[in-house]
Amino acid sequence: MSRFLALLALLVLVTAACAESTDPSAGSDPATTVEPAPIAPIAERMPADPGAPADGWVSGVNRAGWDFHQTLEGNAVSSPVSIAMAFSLARAGASPDTATVLDGIFGFPADDPHGAANAVDLALEASTVGPTTLEVANRLFPNTSFTPRQAFLDTAAGNYGATIQPIDTADGEQAAAVVNRWVSDTTRGLIPRIVDATAVQGKELVLVNTVYLKADWATPFLSERTSDGEFSTGDGSTVSTPFMRDREPMPRRYVRLDGADAVELRYSAGGLAMWLVVPHDVDGLDAVEAALDAETIAGFGDMPDEGLVDLTMPKWEQALPPTDLFDWLCPLGLCAGPGAAFDGIAPGIFLSSALHGARVIVDEKGTEAAAATALSFQESGPPPADLTVVADRPFLWAITHNATGALLFVGRLVDPTE
Repeated sequence: MSRFLALLALLVLVTAACAESTDPSAGSDPATTVEPAPIAPIAERMPADPGAPADGWVSGVNRAGWDFHQTLEGNAVSSPVSIAMAFSLARAGASPDTATVLDGIFGFPADDPHGAANAVDLALEASTVGPTTLEVANRLFPNTSFTPRQAFLDTAAGNYGATIQPIDTADGEQAAAVVNRWVSDTTRGLIPRIVDATAVQGKELVLVNTVYLKADWATPFLSERTSDGEFSTGDGSTVSTPFMRDREPMPRRYVRLDGADAVELRYSAGGLAMWLVVPHDVDGLDAVEAALDAETIAGFGDMPDEGLVDLTMPKWEQALPPTDLFDWLCPLGLCAGPGAAFDGIAPGIFLSSALHGARVIVDEKGTEAAAATALSFQESGPPPADLTVVADRPFLWAITHNATGALLFVGRLVDPTE
């Protein structure tokens, strides 16, 4: 269990590239949100099943997370765990065809995928030790007039610890404010906004996952040794930024790669670590990323050397604003619309939007990071008409016998009032 826990944390924080900061004040202001409606009762959480295929769940999620990371350009930060937890929970209500597509994208195990997610989730929770906080939270926001199937609610509660908070999605602005308030609270303000009014207006259900991490380095950097230095950017220019430096060469684990070195920075508790992958060449990152895959990154801890490492690294803060996951998912077979059917949530329900945002802060003391994933579901309306007929003028009519084609009755209506 400890191995896949560490690997999950690795992919949450993989920092081969950095993400651009955004204005956290954009969108709904959580401070103006009205008090949320009471949380409805829901089934009790199930204990972890030691026989659940947690390793298989993690392996598939790692691959999917790395695949999504590679679609992002320039600075990049994302949480494979947050994205996968949201879709794993949604899979509990997926139609058979949609479930097959999700399994292909995320590698969810065919045998007991929700038990596997539960085991992973509870293992992550167990990493909250001492100064380390690692929290995964799930909440369902159904429209006040919408009732999901009980089987879906039972799985959401029993395997994902999901709570329920009804919202009135007829008021998109207010509904978004309630969702964003919860996201901001569970991410300690790092993700102040994940949805806007458009994402929730008129929707039957909004499913949200958040991941929050705060962890101190096992060996913190000394702030007095932090000083500005030149960082070479991807376009060949340089920028001045604060760099943290080891007080002296420190015992660290590392992996020598073709064209790069990977070095481990352990956190003080919880079995978590960050790996930095630094290319030898200033312009070598693209080639290094192309040569890596999720299995290699997740396996760094199984193949390291250990020795004294003299590490210099920048302080940084980066964020991914709410990003449309369908840009990644649609080419893989999951597109917004009735084709993404989730009849297990309720008849006629389909996935209409999928958003992901993340933020990370790295300094001398340690790391604070958070992510949120929001999935919105709406009810299918009637299919568009191929022909519209309004019988508001004289017309002919006929009653036929289909098997023989016989005209049983035939007539003309000129005035229905006579």
